[in-house]
Amino acid sequence: MMKNPELARQMRALRTVNHYTQQQIADILNIDRTTYTSYEISKNTPDVMLLDAFAKIFSVDIDFILHIDTQNIDTLCDEVEAYEANNDDCSLVSKLSKEERELIGEYRILSEKDKRKVRKTIASCNSFKKEQ
Repeated sequence: MMKNPELARQMRALRTVNHYTQQQIADILNIDRTTYTSYEISKNTPDVMLLDAFAKIFSVDIDFILHIDTQNIDTLCDEVEAYEANNDDCSLVSKLSKEERELIGEYRILSEKDKRKVRKTIASCNSFKKEQ
């Protein structure tokens, strides 16, 4: 893919709005942090498979990332700020711990089969806990 400064801006905006570090995203994508950084500074462009995995972390379509809409990112920031201001007990990604955000990011890029396995494991842990 060609270098794309708007794609780089969109990737950075999604990451920062959701309070992830470059290292956290790189770890979830199983790439080196410097490689991820090169995408955010438009030195390199991720391939389609990596871009798909990145989109899944944030539950957005690749189209959202590729068809840059700078107003949409500004609106997203405003919505997050407004939501946080009106909901003290909100459960936005920004309110999760570092470990919780990493788990969610890793979960989102799993296949559906692997997601079912994770849910089954969690359910069995919860039922064991209830028995005690």
